[in-house]
Amino acid sequence: MKRHVGLLVILCILLSACSDTFIYQKSLSQFSERFAKANSDEDMDAMLSLYATGGLEETDLAILETALSFEIGLPIQSISFQELSGAPEESIAYEHEGIEYKASLAPKLRMLVEYADEGQLRSKFSIGRNPKKEWKIITAIPKNKN
Repeated sequence: MKRHVGLLVILCILLSACSDTFIYQKSLSQFSERFAKANSDEDMDAMLSLYATGGLEETDLAILETALSFEIGLPIQSISFQELSGAPEESIAYEHEGIEYKASLAPKLRMLVEYADEGQLRSKFSIGRNPKKEWKIITAIPKNKN
């Protein structure tokens, strides 16, 4: 009986260690390095390439670029990844001016960026993997687009 309980405990530990953040540790590390480099180089094109922008309207892309311009170049203290908790901000599903929006990719994880500034600014991004298995930051796209 003790042996079965011991095996069950080991199995539970192994299953909990197999979270997405553990499984994808190498690719997430590479993604965070590309994010940090684009940020420190203040390279807007490199930063935008980290976003899943397929199906994004030109005006929405311009809004995204404007929003990024306020954070790009801020010194980064840390980048970490978390499992999704089911919080409303982790999903994208809303309507604006009669247009329904959805997420550009299925959310898989949350990326938390903490900046090394006096205000302790933190940004949270939902990320997912595209068909090429690349990590991308999720954007809102019109529901009738892919």
